[in-house]
Amino acid sequence: MTGPRAGFRRYLLLDVTLHIVQFDRSTGKPEENHNKMIGWLKSIPPPADIILLPEAWLGPQIVDLAYYRSVLLDLLEHLPAENTLLVTGAHYVRQNGDIVSTGSFLSQQEIIYYEKLFPSHAIGERNFVAPGRKTPVVSHRGVLLGSVVCVDLFYPEITRRLARRGAQIIFNPANIPAARMDLWQHLGITRAAENTVFLAMANNTHTFYPDGRKVAGRSFVAGPDGQFFTDFGPEPGIYRVDLELELIARTRRRWRYLKDIEEYPL
Repeated sequence: MTGPRAGFRRYLLLDVTLHIVQFDRSTGKPEENHNKMIGWLKSIPPPADIILLPEAWLGPQIVDLAYYRSVLLDLLEHLPAENTLLVTGAHYVRQNGDIVSTGSFLSQQEIIYYEKLFPSHAIGERNFVAPGRKTPVVSHRGVLLGSVVCVDLFYPEITRRLARRGAQIIFNPANIPAARMDLWQHLGITRAAENTVFLAMANNTHTFYPDGRKVAGRSFVAGPDGQFFTDFGPEPGIYRVDLELELIARTRRRWRYLKDIEEYPL
């Protein structure tokens, strides 16, 4: 299935157990990062409904689609439970003559790809990365999910469109320098509250940005009410947070932002 609400439908969850992998990436060593990530995944105990990985955890290299798919299938073999969904971050993937920043929703049933729509102008991605096109909303055990890759979080229209299509949890796999993380967390809280959704960001740590700036974690989860917020600090590891989906409904009874936009389109 490749439609706007593709795949992974099993049964409704009232609460979601999310694990965020804050990854201590080794720059320039994709095989080492691959093996290290498998070790992290094997350490996650059930229950684990969803696992979120950061952007470019393999490294900054461009990889072919066949290689990328082989990495994903290898990760799939090491998930903690049969019904765990892995949100795989995003990498520079060469496909059909273009290089596209590509991630996936990965389960035992299917691989559904998503893409970065706006490669970063600031770091020169637009010199070699093509704009993406895929922003699916997927259903995993009755919960609707979407993903915005890294700098796409700066474009409020992308997150709003996913929320209007029903996404309850929106993921932001990213690779953000420490000097920008205060800004990133403010953006995440804003996107979550203005759309009354959960927004979960995964970052690398103990590594470096393409221009040499330090990347030091501080992955986070922001809630639909503007109050629910968790910062996971700088250390590598697996960070668990339980998301109460009823908080979305409770918040929306007070905040009608999505309904207002539907009823009074701008």
